[in-house]
This record gives sequence, C-alpha cells and structure tokens, in this order.
Amino acid sequence: MRVFVDDSFEAPDELRDLNIEFYQVTANIMKAIADTEHPQGVAAVVSIPPYQTVYLSDQTAMLLLLDRISDPGNLGTIIRTAWALDIDGILLTAGCADPFSPKVVRASMGGIFHVPINTVDRDSVDELLNNGYRMIVATPDTKTSIYQIDWQGAIICVIGSEAHGVAQEWLSRATQKVVIPINQKVDSLNAAVSCAIIMAEARRQRVAHL
Repeated sequence: MRVFVDDSFEAPDELRDLNIEFYQVTANIMKAIADTEHPQGVAAVVSIPPYQTVYLSDQTAMLLLLDRISDPGNLGTIIRTAWALDIDGILLTAGCADPFSPKVVRASMGGIFHVPINTVDRDSVDELLNNGYRMIVATPDTKTSIYQIDWQGAIICVIGSEAHGVAQEWLSRATQKVVIPINQKVDSLNAAVSCAIIMAEARRQRVAHL
C-alpha cells in the first residue's frame, strides 16, 4: 500500500506509524495522481481484496443482488448504505459498474472496505438458493409490500436498475416479489433510495429478533 499526501497538509501521526509506503508530494503531483479536478490532498494505491466466500455459508446472512446497476454514484451510495444497515454482502451481476472504480470508491465513503462484494453468475446464485437462501425481488409488478413479509433468515434481495428493472432470470427464481408502497402519481424511485428503504425495513425486523 502506498499513501500520498499533499505537502501543504500535516500528515497525522497515525498514518506515519503504519507499516506502509508514505510520501508527501507537491500540489501539482497530487493533481496528476488524482482523477478529480480538486483533489482533497490524500491519495492511496491499495490492492483489491480477494474474492470472499465465507459469509455466503451463513444461514442468517442478508445479501443484496444488484442487477445491472451501472451508475457509479448509485452503486457507491448503495455500498455505503449497506455498511450502515448491516448487510452481510453484495452480489453484482454483469453490467454493474466496477465497484473498485474511483467514483464508486469515493461514493461508498469507506463502505467498500467493510462490505464483501462479489460478481456472480446464474450458477453461483442457484447454488446459494439450493443451500437455503430465499430470493426476494423488488418489482413494481406485485401488490405485496416490503412491510408485509418476513425478512428473517438467509435472504438474497434483488434490486434492478432504473432503466431495465430486474432481469427475467431473477424474477423467475423469486421466492417472493415485493414493492415499496409510494404515491401512485410517482413513477419510480432512484435505485439507491429503493435499496435504502428496503434495507432499513429488513434491518428493523432482523434486529428486533436478536
């Protein structure tokens, strides 16, 4: 791991004490390193964490399956919210934004370091379903509210993109389909907002039973 700090900043002692490569650089070098127009004065080079599977065997895990969430801001916000609401892991389908791209990492506000994230295919999801997970799909094509179902146990909650919704391959595997009850004059909610509402209800139920 390498950390670069603008030399106009006073680097914290905690950073200096870490066993990492540490450099103080000029503002011009920092601007060349960063991909934002106005960098905040700190940049780092870190390794992408290895594929993690241990949490998938937990028969009480709450997982998100994000289907083609391509907007980096939305994905980063979902990761941040998943961390805040105790989601055990996030599964990504092909077509999702790169979770380790700079925009997603920034939008996650540190969540990227706390929530396991894996890209999956149909076979790997089927394996989870065969091992006791229930699949709950958020879709407008149902009358069952997110507040009417049980969010206990091993669950994969599927959220689709605003542009495409949830793919048929996941709809066909759903144990339950749910909808967020909203004003009927409103067409839809942002994907990250929908995730937050659903995760909050799931957490409310799951914490109440601890």
